[in-house]
Amino acid sequence: MSNTHTADLTLYFAPRTRSFAALWLLEELGAPFQLESFDFATGRHKQADYLALNPMGKVPLVMDGETAVPEIGAMAIYLADRYGTGGFAPALTEDTRAAYLRWMFFASAIMEPAFAQKLFAWEVSPATVAWGSFEQMMDVLADGLADGPWLLGETFTAADVVVGNNLVFGQMIGIIPQDGPIGEYLARLKTREAFQRAEAIEVREGERFPVAAE
Repeated sequence: MSNTHTADLTLYFAPRTRSFAALWLLEELGAPFQLESFDFATGRHKQADYLALNPMGKVPLVMDGETAVPEIGAMAIYLADRYGTGGFAPALTEDTRAAYLRWMFFASAIMEPAFAQKLFAWEVSPATVAWGSFEQMMDVLADGLADGPWLLGETFTAADVVVGNNLVFGQMIGIIPQDGPIGEYLARLKTREAFQRAEAIEVREGERFPVAAE
């Protein structure tokens, strides 16, 4: 979609959190933004004015002028539609829009609980939970990358940022492989200039605020 808006964006950010996905996406979009970075030890995310914008008291949070956009999936859809160019978000009339939205929700509704199941060794029947199992999630993701290099084939979209951010975290905690189709996909993501710019900011802010996320 064409970028017809003047950016008035602020990203509330804390290092070592899901904030990285929003930071990376904003770098991909090229929209100017202000970074409001803070240490969790300050309790900034639990102050009344912040909770009025994001009642969960979490990061990231994007402010677009006076509009508050919490939750990374909603944020990614909103920002890519409003500020994206060059196919970051398929138009409502495009056939690929449905697949794009599927992957957006796959990241939070399937990947995140599957990660938790793996990490905490939950014993649940795949028939009783929406994510099935960690192994099923991995198989579905690998199949989705078969026509790559990106989730929508030749077109990189905001869905790659949201899914890719989960995989970055998954590799950090040792549950996502370095090789195979998923490892190779993540390696491609890490070569993107916007990812590398966001990573440099993450390192810088991590040095400023060394307290681990809650």
